[in-house]
Amino acid sequence: MKLLLLSLALVYGIQTHHTCSEEQQPDLTGTWYTVSLASNDTAKIEEGGPLRIFVHKLILENGNLRAIFFKRENGKCTQFSVSANPVEEDGQMKVEYSGSNDVYLQSFKEDEYAIFMLYNHNNNKVTLWGELFGRTPNLSEDIKKKFEETCIKLGLKREHILDVSETGILRI
Repeated sequence: MKLLLLSLALVYGIQTHHTCSEEQQPDLTGTWYTVSLASNDTAKIEEGGPLRIFVHKLILENGNLRAIFFKRENGKCTQFSVSANPVEEDGQMKVEYSGSNDVYLQSFKEDEYAIFMLYNHNNNKVTLWGELFGRTPNLSEDIKKKFEETCIKLGLKREHILDVSETGILRI
């Protein structure tokens, strides 16, 4: 049953994702802060989880999106970067991190926030996860609510959402 629900969420997500043609590609370049994380497998976004990563910068280069993140490894803060490459489907990007990820920009306001939803394929398992980035560490409750609504629409529950802005841990 869970697999069926996740499959439906995946199909729905692919059909409703935010699309951007090259002419109207949003300018995501600059400094960002991770405000919220969400996942149907919450162990992956909790302390020590592989998807508990915190954005520092996004850089748009030749149609590819490069992201610089931080994560905690062996008790230390580690910086790493990944590149998201556009694929044939309008608006979808692929990135290799903890498996293969289908990345969708769901909602965006250049000077305020970006909502990404990802489908992580790892060891024959698909994990739905989301990230809310802000240009500042603190976003309005309206934007946080928009992230929550996006997550719920794609099959996640409120208890799957972790607001890291409230913990004071914005980078790690």
